[in-house]
Amino acid sequence: MKHLFLIFTFFSASYTLLAQSYSISGSIKDSTTGETLLGATIYDKQSGKGAVTNEYGFFSLTLREGEHTLIISYLGYEDIIQNIDLTESKKINIELKPVSNNLDEVIITTNTNNKSQTGNIIAGSINLKPQDIKKLPALLGEPDVTRAMLTQAGVSSVGEGTSGFNVRGGNIDQNLILLDEAPIYNSSHVWGFFSIFNSDAIKDMKLYKGGIPARYGGRASSVLDIRQREGSNKQFKGEGGLGLLFSRLTLEGPIKKDKLSYLVSGRRSYFDLAFPLIKSLKGNKVYFYDLNAKLSWDINEKNKLFASGYFGADVMKLKFDDTDEDQQNTQQNTNESINFSWKNSTATIRWNHIFSERLFMNLSGVFSRYNYSLSSENSSGGPAGSASNFTWKSAVENWILKPDFTFFQNTETKIRFGVNSTLYRFTPAKITGNDTSINTVNFGTEKGLEIAPYVSYEKKLNKFSANIGLRYSWFGNLGPKKVSFYDAQVPQTVSSITGSRSYKSNEVIKNYHGFEPRLALKYDLNNRKAIKLGYNRMFQYIHLISNSYSTLPFDIWKPAGYHIKPLEVNQISAGYAYDTPNRKYNFSVEGYYKTFKNLVEYKNGADLFLNENLETQLLTAKGYSYGLELSGYKTKGKLTGNANYTYSVTKRKTTSSFNSENINSGNYYPSNYDRPHIFNITSNYALSKKWSVGAFFTYQTGRPTTYATGKFEVGGNQFFTYSDRNAFRLKPTHRLDISFTYTPKKKANRRWSGNWVFGVYNVYSHKNPFSVYSSVRNNQLKTFQYSVIGAPVPFITYNFKF
Repeated sequence: MKHLFLIFTFFSASYTLLAQSYSISGSIKDSTTGETLLGATIYDKQSGKGAVTNEYGFFSLTLREGEHTLIISYLGYEDIIQNIDLTESKKINIELKPVSNNLDEVIITTNTNNKSQTGNIIAGSINLKPQDIKKLPALLGEPDVTRAMLTQAGVSSVGEGTSGFNVRGGNIDQNLILLDEAPIYNSSHVWGFFSIFNSDAIKDMKLYKGGIPARYGGRASSVLDIRQREGSNKQFKGEGGLGLLFSRLTLEGPIKKDKLSYLVSGRRSYFDLAFPLIKSLKGNKVYFYDLNAKLSWDINEKNKLFASGYFGADVMKLKFDDTDEDQQNTQQNTNESINFSWKNSTATIRWNHIFSERLFMNLSGVFSRYNYSLSSENSSGGPAGSASNFTWKSAVENWILKPDFTFFQNTETKIRFGVNSTLYRFTPAKITGNDTSINTVNFGTEKGLEIAPYVSYEKKLNKFSANIGLRYSWFGNLGPKKVSFYDAQVPQTVSSITGSRSYKSNEVIKNYHGFEPRLALKYDLNNRKAIKLGYNRMFQYIHLISNSYSTLPFDIWKPAGYHIKPLEVNQISAGYAYDTPNRKYNFSVEGYYKTFKNLVEYKNGADLFLNENLETQLLTAKGYSYGLELSGYKTKGKLTGNANYTYSVTKRKTTSSFNSENINSGNYYPSNYDRPHIFNITSNYALSKKWSVGAFFTYQTGRPTTYATGKFEVGGNQFFTYSDRNAFRLKPTHRLDISFTYTPKKKANRRWSGNWVFGVYNVYSHKNPFSVYSSVRNNQLKTFQYSVIGAPVPFITYNFKF
């Protein structure tokens, strides 16, 4: 009886203590636009406890009963101090006022509270704001998200004129790129020279290189999470830019003040407008455009609804004219044109619901489609006249449903859980023509279903912080589809097919599943020094099948299935972060080791063009990547910027049972993305209140390549022999970009403001090698390196707001 009394007393005391704690919850917003602020902090001076707004602007802070002094802050905004007498749980919405002059603010921050690298549990995460991107020198003066990412440690690309980016040795298809939670399959315009993201429409960007949270999945190497702005619900506003070859315009405002807002943003290049002025380019077209739109509705204190979308495309037309005379001196006119197009389309509907001060939900419904096409129009005029054309189309699309819950148990403990369901539809190739000489080709539609529940537990205990997560993913490759079977005693070729089976619609052809543990740990040595550790396992169930470095219509997305296994990546990382006493400088060092299993590699001489049995051209490979990343940031003063150095090694090895088809006899070889040494430095200096100068310099080891080493002839046809895969390297690449920004003094009582940005891309005209080609000159085999941009490119842009 005595023991029962003690137990009862213990639980009664626990309940009493619990009853004396209350929660403060709500949102933190911009006072001029009503936009929620992501990563804003609310800090209690008495207890030392604090909270950070999530990606939807919501926070929850649990404190003991009594009087408290709250400090609310966000980078680029004036702090607010608010006294509160806490006698019950409360909801408060806080508005922060932007500072009038932010010349001394941080250019790039890498933590959740935007002030210290030591503040974030997750190692290897990078946070960028639109204003950071706009201060970087850019090709033709157009602010660019991808190029901003390439200034960071651990991020690289194959070279100028290539699509996407590579993170810690991963392929470009291993990056999960999200725009308002919608996956983006091609994030580049004009073969990688520009990204599809209009910086005027962007609110926040976060890149995860390691320790990836459990709520993300489907890709193996990184996550780039981009959030679009919501639009001002206070007043009508606009901004844009006029450049030599681009223009952009963003309009936003309230439909119903403080309740319903809109944002519409458009951008277009106009290279094509100059073509009619050049005789040799008449009839040709090259341009791209983007359109972003968003509606945000504050229904009431507990409910918010968002609807957003993106549509963008690249359009190219190459025209060829030829005039000949036949034997009867009859003139024959031949007009041929080739048309390319790439298109991204997304739509997202999100519902935020607050169940209580401690339970928050976001429900997202997402559609994403990427399609690309190639067409040819050929007409000839003569006595009879004739015409023929064909169209090639490929596409991939997703339908996603994702409920996501966050439970704030207390200030130190947060639990997040949900499930991500994705339906994939792939159209590998469909060719039609209006001429009998053109064979109709239709590879049909492939489907896949991925279901992934997840949970994460975040805990802060004195100097120790942890985020422990687990994701379980299941993927099924669905019919209808015809699957070929091969003789297991010989390499897979068309001639080794032993039979086939046709699967019905929605019948599971093959399924894969597995657990994906995630871990992020942080130990604070003091308030300026921290040690971090991270681990993540990622499964990727779709692959980009391409042996080129630029996006082409021939590229195919394939789901894991009967012959192609899902990619598995395991990564462990450890790091140390240090802030100087005045927080003026931040430094970090991080090392990682990463393994790849079931990589897709290509056989020597692989033929991917219209190949219905692609598995006969592919090999399974494994690999590893390890590296060390050093970063330093100067975050205050007239001179701000960052410098970083990355040392890394990335190698692969094919694992075929038949050594005759293994690359380099089954030995490890450098991957296409192996660049051991990369050094970047970015700086911005405020010369005065009107003038600032920005610069970016990069030096990178040349990427691996394969050279022709000899030649021979068979039947009068000339062929080359080649070195081992990636046995040589291109010369190192390096480039300096510089820009100047002039901001005139804003006139009193005038809403219009603007600035001029001008500068030079590739200042000292360095010809960075992109690739190699071989040719026979004077009966001698010669190998040449060629570059894409080998000259300085000046630019000028006028940016404005009203």
